Amino acid sequence: MTASEEEEPEASVIPTSEPSFAAEAEEPPFPAWLRPLDRFFPAVVTLFTTVTLYWVMSRAAMTAGRSPFSLVFGLYVVLGAVTVFRLKARGELSHLRPRGGDLTFGALVTLLLYGSTYVFHVLVTAPGQPRYEWVLQLYLRLGNPFAEDRHWVALFAAAIGALEELTWRGGVTAALEERLGLGMGNLLGVALYASAHVATMWALSGAQGLNPVLLLASAGCGAVWSYLRFRSDQQLAPVLFSHALFTWSVVEFPLFGRG
Repeated sequence: MTASEEEEPEASVIPTSEPSFAAEAEEPPFPAWLRPLDRFFPAVVTLFTTVTLYWVMSRAAMTAGRSPFSLVFGLYVVLGAVTVFRLKARGELSHLRPRGGDLTFGALVTLLLYGSTYVFHVLVTAPGQPRYEWVLQLYLRLGNPFAEDRHWVALFAAAIGALEELTWRGGVTAALEERLGLGMGNLLGVALYASAHVATMWALSGAQGLNPVLLLASAGCGAVWSYLRFRSDQQLAPVLFSHALFTWSVVEFPLFGRG
């Protein structure tokens, strides 16, 4: 055997193709049947939230009870579960684990939001003000704001708040950021979150006409919670805690009758 024949196998061993990392990155980490939901998740959440909130706020006014709010809880349980599945598929479940200082940061943001809400109430919706009915209509949906069982109502509202934040900031905003970038994704996320509360202006309306109290609250608080998530490096623990604590506080320590 000649030297050239011995070297021939080495010469023939050459790579035929390079790994297609780009193609793998473009493949969504979802089962085929879930990919349409993932693609249209922001639109699905906005639509279902709009319809549910309008029906619940209208129904609660007619029944003067809290039972319709279980539908809101059920909706966010489903949407929150989809969000958790989405986070798991992307290897981002760690975003749900609180880091040192996260809960403290969330509590400080809650204190700021509650203080701002109280100032707005004193200036715009306090007793004796023409728009007092705005806050009155909202609290009447929850029943008597000074009843003893409001403690349980407050805990239930806090659970809804946490699930709401998981869905909107953890799912909707994250999905929009992937398509539009960090800045536009957050702006559109806040806009969609607020738009899902537009219909409540009619559901909460009374003698003073349309009631924008939930729309204003969702726009302002939604912007703050989106910024909190941004400052927390996309961590969700401080945002979930802040929303839950804020919702609990406005029920446990009602603005109704204050001012």
